[in-house]
Amino acid sequence: MAKQTMNDFLRETGTLLYRYLRKRGLSHEDAEDIAQDTCYKFLLHKDGIRAEIVMSWLFRVAANQFYDVKRKEKRQSAIPVDDVPLLSLTNLPESNLMHAEGARHVREVLETLSPLHQELLILKYEMGLSYKQISSLLNKNENTLKTHVGRAKEMFIKNFKEDHYDGQ
Repeated sequence: MAKQTMNDFLRETGTLLYRYLRKRGLSHEDAEDIAQDTCYKFLLHKDGIRAEIVMSWLFRVAANQFYDVKRKEKRQSAIPVDDVPLLSLTNLPESNLMHAEGARHVREVLETLSPLHQELLILKYEMGLSYKQISSLLNKNENTLKTHVGRAKEMFIKNFKEDHYDGQ
């Protein structure tokens, strides 16, 4: 019974971590790898992790691996997607192209924020977690998180408006 409970916990946690990493902009493969690796590390170190900070520990391990992947991506020289002609996009309806462009713009503006603000906005608005859930995940005071989320939201809106008006 305890084994089944651990399997269910890891499956649910792995899915939550995967969704979080995908919302942060990782590919399916990278998000899957990090979620699996995080669960594996948890199994290796679970005896040394206090029960009240398990979710916080899991998210911190996944977030650190996310930052590692992003650092590696910055070091590699890549051809921007905008410079590559994508013939398959010519067959898509205009609404899909507009949606993809809007999503790209939101991602670019999100990346102008600090890592903490990015993380908070994704957890709150993309994943729909409550302040209480985020508080337990990040092991931070709930009122402090509300303040940080408010500031992150203000910065995002400000940067989005500036970027939108500068681009026109």
